[in-house]
Amino acid sequence: MATLRLIDLLIIAGYLVIVVAISLSFARKERTSENYFLAGRRLVWPVIGASLFASNIGTEHLVGLAGDAHRVGLVAGGFEWMACLCLIILAVIFVPQYLRTRIYTIPEFLERRFSLTARMYLSVYFTVMIVLTKVSIALYAGALVMEQFFGWDRTVVMWGIGIFTAFYTAIGGLSAVVYTDVLQTVILVFGATLMTIIGLSRVGGWSELTASAPEGFLSMVKPIDHPDYPITGFLFGNLFAGIFYWCMDQAIVQRVLGARNIDHGRKGAIFGGFLKILPVFIFVLPGVIAVVLFPEIEHDKAFPTLVSELLPAGIRGLVLAGLLAALMSSLDSTLNASATLVTRDFFVRFTKTEPSQRAQIWLGRTTIVVVVIAGILWAPVITKAETLWKYLQIVSAYMGMPMAAAVLTGILWRRGNNAGALSAMIFGIALGIVMMVDSMWEGGLIPFLQTPMLVSFMHRSLAAFLLSIVVMVVVSLLTAAPPKSRTEGVCFEWSGFAPTEKGPIFCDYRLWIAILLICVVSCWIAFR
Repeated sequence: MATLRLIDLLIIAGYLVIVVAISLSFARKERTSENYFLAGRRLVWPVIGASLFASNIGTEHLVGLAGDAHRVGLVAGGFEWMACLCLIILAVIFVPQYLRTRIYTIPEFLERRFSLTARMYLSVYFTVMIVLTKVSIALYAGALVMEQFFGWDRTVVMWGIGIFTAFYTAIGGLSAVVYTDVLQTVILVFGATLMTIIGLSRVGGWSELTASAPEGFLSMVKPIDHPDYPITGFLFGNLFAGIFYWCMDQAIVQRVLGARNIDHGRKGAIFGGFLKILPVFIFVLPGVIAVVLFPEIEHDKAFPTLVSELLPAGIRGLVLAGLLAALMSSLDSTLNASATLVTRDFFVRFTKTEPSQRAQIWLGRTTIVVVVIAGILWAPVITKAETLWKYLQIVSAYMGMPMAAAVLTGILWRRGNNAGALSAMIFGIALGIVMMVDSMWEGGLIPFLQTPMLVSFMHRSLAAFLLSIVVMVVVSLLTAAPPKSRTEGVCFEWSGFAPTEKGPIFCDYRLWIAILLICVVSCWIAFR
């Protein structure tokens, strides 16, 4: 159990004061629903990119990635580098469609492409998953670390952090969320980098780590029959699951919806892609370091053990501030997304006369409170998982793939219709639940799914994705084609690949996509 010095407490207190000050500075400006939920659609690319990174990196990353790396090695970070590719797809395919239609929510886009039923299906799905895989995990992971450090009661910690984050999110809206995310990104990356450097020094440097780590723990490429993370699972299964998360998840995409224009939205996504290269080195690698230094600890205690055992006063406070930054940056984004979904997809959509701006903002604030409470109540269920990271990836993969199949096919294929999309989503979710239950049942329930190629949840979720596409295509072809009003302006066109603004070559977003691709491929090759 660790103790904090005065300098540690001052660093943490200073960080919390700055967060509150930022949120209060925006409180008086959020007079309309567009300002509150989408920051007035005036966000620029550096802010969007930093916010995408910070919103994704929560305590489940700091605790979960290090914990899973302590279990299986560096390969646990493969999701981070695949995210770079998903953000490129967001920039190329999805950003133009989203910003041209000026939507508030992704389900709203689904109504324009398919139907109101499809919109409601996705809205309910998002709202449920926010509680099951976002709020609950973020709060539980943060409470786990605080318990490790100080022996504080987990429930008390979850309520305390939840109330604080709900307060500044409800007060300042999306503007407060994204600008605190910028601050949190800087603190998070700096603190985690310091911890990695100190950990490497304690091990004896990179060469000593390479010699001491278990065999294969520094390899990112695993065989196709690997039970958790086969390379084929990353290249195919995780890519499509990642497309849903990075390109369709309301909690992530909302800052892109607030972009000043298409160019800023695209460049923000690409900047976020460059930032996603970092987690393997500053969040995952510490887990491998912990294997060498503390091989007997529980997996999910790798991160808190490193902080408590290796870091001196001052640095410990900075890293803990980074932990709080990670927790609150992912939590505030999720809470703001839930407020937007409930307000715009249910309250505004089904009210004959559009509610006042004040009523919409206050409903959003009420939603934030309710979601925080629901997430805290669900958190104890997570303790049954082997690691936090594996729980998050399994649930997200099985539940997200069918949605990704329907939305992606709908954007790329004009012939796809409402009947096909609904059939794909319903079939895919049912299949995903069956596969998930089978994977959690000791010995499995369905013999066919126990074959080596289908043991990994990544291969299983890929199968669910492909079968969902087949269902959508077959049903769409057997039913009437969608009217022109359902496809114009919402389906992808290659003509939209060109930059929306002319300028020097270094301002062309396509150049930065090429550079990002080269960087990511080089990383995979270097750690193959």
